[in-house]
Amino acid sequence: MMRMNERVGTAQRQTVLEQLMRALEQGYIDLPEYERRIIVVQSAKFAGDLTQQTADLPRQFQWHPGQAVAHLTQQPPQQHPQLPPRDPRPMSIVSLVLGIISLPTAICYGVGAVPAVIALVLSRPGLKANPTNGMALAGLILAIIGFALSLLFFAVLVLMPDPVPPPA
Repeated sequence: MMRMNERVGTAQRQTVLEQLMRALEQGYIDLPEYERRIIVVQSAKFAGDLTQQTADLPRQFQWHPGQAVAHLTQQPPQQHPQLPPRDPRPMSIVSLVLGIISLPTAICYGVGAVPAVIALVLSRPGLKANPTNGMALAGLILAIIGFALSLLFFAVLVLMPDPVPPPA
């Protein structure tokens, strides 16, 4: 319970402003009086300053120092809006297409490794959402094969000895 000479904060001032707004809406005070009171409330430092602004109003509009704590605890915590889940199908389709592309491009100096890695990454959301997702699973398998073929062809190119010119 607050004492009248105890300092107040924003929450207490806001509660009194809400009470004054309700009193204005229901015709207990007029607009010039409301404006005068809100100036005092906004600069109030002590609980007594706030109770003076509502003391002459009917009981439902009066503020008592203990009210602010109850007012704060009744508010539910704010929750952040959650984004809707993404549809994994487009990524599964792209994964499948890139997995297919990685196979013939594997013989091009191992370039097929690039679409294979992208296909591996894009197949993950589809498999997370549904482990039996056929497109994502096919994209994953083709990407693994494409990556392995790319590594194989790249290794052959690097390790292959230079051709020896035939003797003249």
